[in-house]
Amino acid sequence: MKQLNNANIENFTTYKLEGNIPVVYFPENVSELKELLLKLKKENKKYKIIGNGSNLIISSKYDGVLIKLENFDKLVIEGNIVKVESGYMLSKLSLECVKRDLSGLEFAVGIPATVGGAIYQNAGAYGKQMDMLIKNVKVLDDKGNIVVLSKDDLNFGYRDSIFKYKDYVCIEATLELKKDNYDNILSKMQENLSMRKEKQPLEYPSAGSVFRNPIGFSAGKLIEDAGLKGVRVGDAMVSLKHANFIVNVGNASGEDIVNLIKIIKDKVKEETGIVLEEEQEFLE
Repeated sequence: MKQLNNANIENFTTYKLEGNIPVVYFPENVSELKELLLKLKKENKKYKIIGNGSNLIISSKYDGVLIKLENFDKLVIEGNIVKVESGYMLSKLSLECVKRDLSGLEFAVGIPATVGGAIYQNAGAYGKQMDMLIKNVKVLDDKGNIVVLSKDDLNFGYRDSIFKYKDYVCIEATLELKKDNYDNILSKMQENLSMRKEKQPLEYPSAGSVFRNPIGFSAGKLIEDAGLKGVRVGDAMVSLKHANFIVNVGNASGEDIVNLIKIIKDKVKEETGIVLEEEQEFLE
């Protein structure tokens, strides 16, 4: 199994953060993954399974290991049924589906996540999200058994799923899409990409929306109304383009991001009484 020692965090988060990881493992298949997990658990070592790191803040002091499932990248499409492994890039999958006149993943174009990460987070955009497409998910459970869970077993919610609470590893997902006209699908994807470029600070490293939208409110507007656009901690800055994004304008660390999140939460709570909830996960 390939591994990298003293690996640069920058290569494993879309925030491009400062710092180093002791070890990053790249299992080739389920057997290697199972063996690795059993070994790490036996040795009581801290670990995190990651996709593209697109919703992840890693502390510069993190002393655990990372397990990256980039080799889990098989794709089979039969009719409108898509079987895809968890390490496959979501935006790439959306492009493969449009080639086959399959609609449903138009929202995913431009989202820098893997399929597994998107399911973990129940990622979405433009009123659509992953749970609308899922038929079932193949997982490795905490005892090393392969189990197939139906959509109803996965407890999907707004940016939420059972994977946040159970020691399950997503291995493969089965999605059900709909046939549509190629031009219709492509037009919707292009529209979504244009909106993304117009509204999001894609010129800087980030990890997408920092906070969930409170019911009845826009997190971005709450942050902007609190006068926080442009506020910085080190090289972490509240985006001038979209206030619900924190961007790395230089050499930000995970601690810079987390400290800026605290400033934002405290200020918004002071101004409005609303407690913002993070979408992003912090490894420390």
